[in-house]
Amino acid sequence: MITVAPIYSGGKRLLVGSTVVGLAGLLATFLGMIWAPREALFSYLFAFAHFAGLALCGLILLATFHASKARWPVVLRRLLEVWGESSVLFLPLFVPIALGVGQLFLWVHPSPGIGAHDLEIIRGQRPYLNVPFFIVRAALFLGLFAIVGRKLLGWSRAQDQDGDLLFTVKLRKLSAGSLPFLALAFSFAVIDWLMSLDSVWYSTIFGVYVFAGAFVTVTAGVAILCSVQSDSQPLVAPFLNEAHYASVGKFLLAFVCFWAYIAFDQFLLIWIADLPDEIRWYAARWAGGWKVVAVFVAMGMFVVPFFALLSRKVTRNPKRLAAVAVWIFFVHALETYWLVLPALHPTGPVLHWTQLTAFLGVGGVSLAYPLWRLRGGYPVPVGDPYLPHSLRYRQQ
Repeated sequence: MITVAPIYSGGKRLLVGSTVVGLAGLLATFLGMIWAPREALFSYLFAFAHFAGLALCGLILLATFHASKARWPVVLRRLLEVWGESSVLFLPLFVPIALGVGQLFLWVHPSPGIGAHDLEIIRGQRPYLNVPFFIVRAALFLGLFAIVGRKLLGWSRAQDQDGDLLFTVKLRKLSAGSLPFLALAFSFAVIDWLMSLDSVWYSTIFGVYVFAGAFVTVTAGVAILCSVQSDSQPLVAPFLNEAHYASVGKFLLAFVCFWAYIAFDQFLLIWIADLPDEIRWYAARWAGGWKVVAVFVAMGMFVVPFFALLSRKVTRNPKRLAAVAVWIFFVHALETYWLVLPALHPTGPVLHWTQLTAFLGVGGVSLAYPLWRLRGGYPVPVGDPYLPHSLRYRQQ
């Protein structure tokens, strides 16, 4: 073990503040479920899908680094470990969705005015889309992420104590072995929680599309955390050099392009086929004010960050890179809003106070949990044998 970092004890005010805001936001949203149940439940689903997607993709990114034996991001790994382990938080946070499933999903209680064609499709989906199986699947998906996240963080922290190389082997084996199952679990979760909002519509690439957006935003989150300078103790910024920021910036640029490719691919295939059951999803998200949101998301998730990240002055400057990352985080939240809320308001966006309380509530506790897990331990994996290599990382 090399003690390159002290025990992290900073961020106390942020931890307390995010906890208070998160709990207050959740309480307000739960009260909103009494007064306006559908509005509050859709707002909650939007916030849950956004932040759960980030936690799950954070774990997938961590497992990818382990499986590929990447050395340069070792110094960043503890951030992803506590972020990925926060997947366990979404097991209890899923309870309101499980209780409100009848208000959210048409396939639970088809409306009387639904067409015979749509009703026939929904009835054919009953062996898969039924409430008990829906809840069991959610528990399995989130449980898998929670178990893998807990193991990866636990073994990494155990290695901090003695530097045993056996932990490196175990971390790599678990990551490589679990990655296919994590990817499948994420895809099926997206089908259940987002695509089944319109159970007649389907897209075989939808899971990859949602994953691409969340993966870009996770990378953006890493860029933001790299630039954080706490009031009492820095996080990981003191251990990073220009090459680390440049690599994070290149990684972010690559997945911005990946998101654009997948998003355009799905749109192009559905537009070319022009089938009524397929085009309806885009038609609903192109109606009224949703068209403005769609154009803004396309520009904000690809065009703006693409040209910004081409500049070395941006990717090698922590503050400028963090500014682009914050922009991506905001636009992805708007994209998730665009994915969820048209199922409730098909004619255009309708603002409701529960949208803000749900976002602050789920977001607050999603920030507080990994920060709580980070405090009291090393901010970098000091027992990893490749940490010195990561600290000396330079681009060729």
